[in-house]
Amino acid sequence: MATLVLQGGRVIDPAAEIDATTDVVVADGTIVSVGPADPALLDDPATEVRDCRGLLVVPGLIDLHVHVMAGLGDFCVEPDRVGVGMGVPTIVDGGTSGVATFDISRRAIIDHPDTRSNVLAFLDPNQLYLATKDFICHKLEIAGDLRNLDTESLAASIERNADVVVGAKVRACHVGDPGHSPFLAAAQEAMGPRPVMVHLGRFPFTPVITPIALLDQLRGGDIITHAFRGAGGMRGPDGKAVPQLRDAVDRGVVLDIGHSGTDFRFREARLLMEEGYLPDTASTDINVFTVDGPVFSLAETLTKMLALDLDLHHVIAMGTSNSARAIGRSHELGRLEPGRSAEVSILRLREDGPFPVSDGVETVESPRALEPVACLRAGAWHDVPRLPSFATEGGDWSDMPDDIDW
Repeated sequence: MATLVLQGGRVIDPAAEIDATTDVVVADGTIVSVGPADPALLDDPATEVRDCRGLLVVPGLIDLHVHVMAGLGDFCVEPDRVGVGMGVPTIVDGGTSGVATFDISRRAIIDHPDTRSNVLAFLDPNQLYLATKDFICHKLEIAGDLRNLDTESLAASIERNADVVVGAKVRACHVGDPGHSPFLAAAQEAMGPRPVMVHLGRFPFTPVITPIALLDQLRGGDIITHAFRGAGGMRGPDGKAVPQLRDAVDRGVVLDIGHSGTDFRFREARLLMEEGYLPDTASTDINVFTVDGPVFSLAETLTKMLALDLDLHHVIAMGTSNSARAIGRSHELGRLEPGRSAEVSILRLREDGPFPVSDGVETVESPRALEPVACLRAGAWHDVPRLPSFATEGGDWSDMPDDIDW
């Protein structure tokens, strides 16, 4: 692989506290340096130089919550469509598969030779779980059936797939006691220091524990996805954040966007942010329902964070270093550091707005927008076409209530 120079971009690396116009040099799929490139290297005809002037060069974006086990049920999108095809080198499947189907899903998607994106996964602790349009595992009530838990098989799968399983994704169902989820407890025990991502919200057919009980039982490092959804129970009758949310955040519980179709609301985000609860990570929960709106892409989700007046550096961190830390991969992802695999995203920061964005109900105008231009995955360059967005496609999802999950 030839030496590649990403020349003259605005390099923003929150973990390294870098914000500078400079170069990034890559050789044999590895970052060699971050800083002005040697003029002799630039003059070498064997060097590939990519002009990044006027663009942002950031650590490879990480989408912390996607559904990409295509072919397992009918809920998922193809991994490269929402991975490198959207300028996101690393994507994390959000518990599409349970234990019994994970190995075949891994062979079909994660390890498939045609998959160009870096695919990691949260594992559902149940033996049988698959995400489908009709919530079949909930309709058949096996998502909340203790007979669907096998802790020995779960532990064996985690050990066998430790290189790609970053944690568990739990639907915190209960079996009669709304204060206790045996599925959450089993996942926390089996995962040890790995995070458990919990779905905040209801499911059809299957009861879940109360939001207060959920907050009380999360450990530091566990992740609440859909943390800024409407009707999520993070605010009490007085409209203020419940005290258990402060306790959870103080313990180190991670607040993730997990946008999906109805699981992020600008109004909820504003109210919680006014009390100091900023989102830590920005994921899409992208699936067949949402890829054509209101989610569209990770870049669109990050633009919505800009619409909330979050600082650009914080927004970049939400899609890079914060997500890498949340999945325990800071040692290899989320930072532009010599010696690491060259996972890089190249973005255009548009400031010729306003740019309308939608949470599925409310439309907000953002003064700036992030657009992916390309990315490097292990040093390989992937162009990104102009992606659809609410600004270009529009859409109306306003008939979807806050308390539905899709």
